[in-house]
Amino acid sequence: MRDILMGVSRAGMKESGDPDLLVVLLPRTCHASFLFTDNHFRSGSVIYSQKAFRRRSSLRAFVVNSGNANCGTGEEGVRHARMMAEKVGEVLGVDPEDVLVFSTGVIGKPLPLDRVLEAIKKACSDLKPLDLEEASRVIGTTDSFPKFTSLKKGSLEVFGFAKGAGMISPSMATMLAFVFTNAKADPETLRDIHREVCDRTFNSITVDNCKSTNDSFGVIALGEVDADREDLRSALEEVSLSLAKKIVEDGEGATRVIKVTVRNASMVAKAREIARAVAGSLLVKTAVYGRDPNWGRILAAAGSTEFPVDPFKVRVFIGGHLLYDGKPRPEAEDRARSHMKEEREVEIVVDLGEGKESWTYYSSDLGYEYIRVNAEYRT
Repeated sequence: MRDILMGVSRAGMKESGDPDLLVVLLPRTCHASFLFTDNHFRSGSVIYSQKAFRRRSSLRAFVVNSGNANCGTGEEGVRHARMMAEKVGEVLGVDPEDVLVFSTGVIGKPLPLDRVLEAIKKACSDLKPLDLEEASRVIGTTDSFPKFTSLKKGSLEVFGFAKGAGMISPSMATMLAFVFTNAKADPETLRDIHREVCDRTFNSITVDNCKSTNDSFGVIALGEVDADREDLRSALEEVSLSLAKKIVEDGEGATRVIKVTVRNASMVAKAREIARAVAGSLLVKTAVYGRDPNWGRILAAAGSTEFPVDPFKVRVFIGGHLLYDGKPRPEAEDRARSHMKEEREVEIVVDLGEGKESWTYYSSDLGYEYIRVNAEYRT
């Protein structure tokens, strides 16, 4: 981590006046893998960075601005992103083709480009070792706490930082995540591992079922130590899941994390889709907020997908307490309710009783504060 440098500055995009621009410089050009939102209404920064990354699949530096999504501003948004990359390249003396640009914040406001370029110059002129906590704070918007984590297993190191609290339903939320490893990995291997990890982590969380225009998740290999593929995949998944769960925990107005596991399904796709439906159900989320073990809402969501659910085989548990197994189990409701009141993470299990496949999705409850935060976001 000490070989990665960062610079922060202010361009006046946050009403708080806090730092809102981050530049990260790697010690060398590194192999990387990036996944971006598949929302068709993408920000200019995403459009620019996707095209730039496809040309090289490598990275030397990146810049993130917070407080302005650089989205919905036409071709100008793409030009502004390119100018940001060029400014980083100019000041740091690196190839601008190896610089990516990320933005997060309010949609539909043009970037204050002159201030942004000046802020980039200041950030690049005052570099220091990467501080994960500070980096997360700089790129945050409605986040209530910074999101960062690190892991060391023998000589293998994985660490990263992220932001996100609302507009979270990634499909690769407003979500940004950057994970680094000191491992050596060729681009193809890194890309394959990255997709596997993303599916089980950032692509398996939801706060409000709203897909962002700016989602981006990158894995960067510094190329310093040899690592077994499975060890690397496992470490990347552990760090990415930690960051993803922090985003869910910080869901706007959230009081509980909801862990939804669908098990004993006939195929992975079925387990995943049903888990997504339960985790994203507004009725389930509000029931958790009210500490109501309403298994009927869970089963209604589970049965709403294209995949059939046998009402006589399926079982529902909350906190390990069986609430339904073809018929209601009312004697377990008080114990399930206690779990929902006492535990920060509410565990819901839907057992289909038909196979061996499983999938876990993370969500957050939904209460009054989410409405207030988002109703007042621009006003």
